[in-house]
Amino acid sequence: MCWIFAYNGKKNSLPLLIDGLRTLEYRWYDSAWIMWVNKDWKVFYKKAVWRVSVLATEVENDEESKNDYTTWIAHTRWATHWTVTKNNTHPHHSENNRFYVVHNGIIENYKELKTELEKKYKFYSETDTEVIAKLIEDLFEKDLKTTMQKVSKRLVWAYSVAVVDIENPDTIVWIKLWSPLIIWEWDSEIFISSDVNALSSIAHSYVRLEDNEMVVIKNAKYQVFASWKALEKEVENMDIDYDTGELWDFSSFTEKEIFEIPTVLENTFKWRIDFESKMVNNETINELNELDIDKIEIIASWSSYYAGYMWCYYFKELANISAQVTISSEFLCDTFIPSKKTLYVFLSQSWETADVRESLKIVKAKWGLTFWVVNVVWSTIAKLTDMWMFSHAGIEVWVASTKNVIAQVAVMLIMAIWMWMKKDLQPSKARALIEEIWDLPNKLNKTLTNWPKIKELAKKYSKYKSMFMLWRNVLFPAAWECSLKCKELSYIHTECYSTWELKHWPLALVWPDFPCVVLNPTGRFYSKNVSNIKEVRARKWTVLWIITEWENDPDLYDDVIEVPKTDTLLTPFTMMVSMYLFAMNLAETLGRDVDKPRNLAKSVTVE
Repeated sequence: MCWIFAYNGKKNSLPLLIDGLRTLEYRWYDSAWIMWVNKDWKVFYKKAVWRVSVLATEVENDEESKNDYTTWIAHTRWATHWTVTKNNTHPHHSENNRFYVVHNGIIENYKELKTELEKKYKFYSETDTEVIAKLIEDLFEKDLKTTMQKVSKRLVWAYSVAVVDIENPDTIVWIKLWSPLIIWEWDSEIFISSDVNALSSIAHSYVRLEDNEMVVIKNAKYQVFASWKALEKEVENMDIDYDTGELWDFSSFTEKEIFEIPTVLENTFKWRIDFESKMVNNETINELNELDIDKIEIIASWSSYYAGYMWCYYFKELANISAQVTISSEFLCDTFIPSKKTLYVFLSQSWETADVRESLKIVKAKWGLTFWVVNVVWSTIAKLTDMWMFSHAGIEVWVASTKNVIAQVAVMLIMAIWMWMKKDLQPSKARALIEEIWDLPNKLNKTLTNWPKIKELAKKYSKYKSMFMLWRNVLFPAAWECSLKCKELSYIHTECYSTWELKHWPLALVWPDFPCVVLNPTGRFYSKNVSNIKEVRARKWTVLWIITEWENDPDLYDDVIEVPKTDTLLTPFTMMVSMYLFAMNLAETLGRDVDKPRNLAKSVTVE
């Protein structure tokens, strides 16, 4: 998976492109390069393994980069094929050194194409992208635009491919399928990016390419084509405010985003809940309630999957609607049996997650009723689904998702409450829950004030190689999400089970060096969890107890984190915020880069 930021015009755009790459680096990448071409057909490029800062140092010391060039293309790579080496870093070129290619995505049939092309050409790298360069040379006919139309028919799966022909150095031809691509034209300059965030600091509008479209960029002008015909594209306003430049007093951007969670919840609830009348008011949910739905199936991946799991409890307990959650990659492997009375809900931080997108296509192909919750307002998925709601979490730039997970849970909680109220199921209890929701941001702010103690506990528990995380009911998927964050940020092995499951086999792992983290707020499962943990204490297992404040029973635990008391259905919010802080501080104690965990990327855009 890769991300691209490019320029066509007459200025030296090096500073802008380096800044653009740094903006894209939040997705986490292991190599980067920048290429520039002048009107005399000369190509210059620099490659670097590791961070954008390494590339920036090399380029800034290069005298050639200080001149003005026609075309600049910058790129970051996250290796999906073979090793991280300069040889495998983009750009890749044809054997005759005429065509230079940059690519975001995966070409699934590259092995077959490479076997075919090896009869004529020598390959210098292990990548699927070099295959595209050789294919362009092999199929070249008349001009690059005509050739790329032929090339696109040979490529299988997802791609955004940019090609420069050094015999026509003022031109870039770009094709796309699934992989995102946007353009901004301004004052005889063209900027192209695979991520809206890279442009948002300089652009006030953009044009988004759709699948199977081609853009030809020449002399700081562009034209979009589909099926050989020129198109007029709609210009869209830039509706996000991208600002990650200031850390303020935070140790990392991850910490900053965790501390933004109370404000995110206020934004998510705003205009959707009238706290004076204690009623939910949302046009989309009103429309949803007019439909004949008796089941909800949620399709998502990992953090969003855990958020979806929590929603299942909300829909079943509040709205009395059957609900299940499916991992999107497994949905693709299973047999899909559509149901007219099922609402298929898709969750995504962005609209780019490949397996979620492909799952959506399967459901739409069989006329399933589709609904999505996403954090990117300009998402293409909005055009593919029947209904949608935004999580309004704001830009989340660093790899581990925190505030967006909280916002996703909040959106579906609102939906479940509205369905509950429309069915007249205990309206007084619904209004009481809304009153608790009104105070939830304040309780999260109070939870965040506990971070000094959490930081000290994280130092103590950072010595362990493994941990158990245990709880029940709606907190069970919350436990999975917190377990994921500990693994993701600190690289400590964690496992998650329902407390009752200890009896079946996990007690075999009980050992002083394998501590147990238990989320056990006040509620109907408190006593049962106490009973299970007494089995652990009897075997001298270390226990970190996360409880509602004032529930003090020191014989049950070695350490304790207290959270404010709230309704049982809202405890995942306070518990997850506490555990996000715990996971982050575990990582910082161990010297991890919490903003960029190893081997991980923000968006998984290919299978």
